[in-house]
Amino acid sequence: MLIEIILNISLTISGIYLFHRFQYTEDKRLIDSELFQALLMTTLSVLLLMVPIHISGMTFSLFFIPLLILVKYSVPHYMIGSLIAVFLFHHLIFGYSFELYLIFTVMYVLIMVFLPFLKFERLKELTTVCIIFSILYAAGIDLFFTGLSLWQMIIFTAVSTAVMFFAMMMYEDINTILKLLKRYGEEEYKDYLTQLGNVKSFDAEVNRLVDDSDSLSLLLIDIDNFKVINDEHSYDSGDALIKQMANMLANHVPNGGSLFRNSGEEFAMVIPDISFDKTVRLAEAIRNSVEQANFHISEQETVHLSVSIGVGYRSQGDISKGRMFKDADDMLHAAKKQGQNRVMFNPFQAKGSPGCR
Repeated sequence: MLIEIILNISLTISGIYLFHRFQYTEDKRLIDSELFQALLMTTLSVLLLMVPIHISGMTFSLFFIPLLILVKYSVPHYMIGSLIAVFLFHHLIFGYSFELYLIFTVMYVLIMVFLPFLKFERLKELTTVCIIFSILYAAGIDLFFTGLSLWQMIIFTAVSTAVMFFAMMMYEDINTILKLLKRYGEEEYKDYLTQLGNVKSFDAEVNRLVDDSDSLSLLLIDIDNFKVINDEHSYDSGDALIKQMANMLANHVPNGGSLFRNSGEEFAMVIPDISFDKTVRLAEAIRNSVEQANFHISEQETVHLSVSIGVGYRSQGDISKGRMFKDADDMLHAAKKQGQNRVMFNPFQAKGSPGCR
């Protein structure tokens, strides 16, 4: 008996690990999909059918544990598909009783019906659900299939709960690791606070647009006196303001353009194929919107911010990418020196630019 319980736990844990490990190597994107979760849990259910547990004259399989876990990670149509697939193995291949599976199916469908009202957020909640489900499942077997003693029902509930606990603990640990790996991979090109592209992503986008666009506009946008905000309030408040600023700036990005966070309080907007005049008007519209907006330090307290913007512009075959960067950076510094809350551009940037669009 003990060996069979350990074998069920080991099979479940190793199956979860190997399935995730193999899929992460093949295609990281699929791990988050409901289809992946359904395939994993269906496979585990079939494997558990192959190693039934014999206790006190009773033989039972823990095939239902992976299907219960699936409730948290998939959607109803995949859950129904898994239910049907497991039934084919349960009844037609392994020869388990049809009535036994019918009892489980009725209870499982009830879970799917009440799924929108259930919250499975933590391990203890899932374990509690498993205990309740096991007790009701054992009671259904006792009433409609074959009589069970109280001892058999206790053992059945305890074993299924133990397997569920270890399976979910392993599953949650793997998902936490995968989320950290995903975050690490995204941070190479994404700013974690704002979810905007970072400097590396910015450079890659500019390199692409330089070759694919007739003209390229660059706005370097820096929040004025941001260090004072951090000092007077807190860095948490500063982070909240950065996210609000990112959302506001994103609303001003024209079609085809992109927004990036270059550093603490500096953003960059890259827009292909618009005129120099339109670029300057866009920069002024951004400056004015920021000046008029209220930014929330807390639910009760708001502050006013301003931005200084340096404009860089490159016509096809006009100036180099490096010169465009330098122009925008020089103009940003000039805006800071001349009082902040202003847009600065080199008038010679307009030379040779296409007409307004």
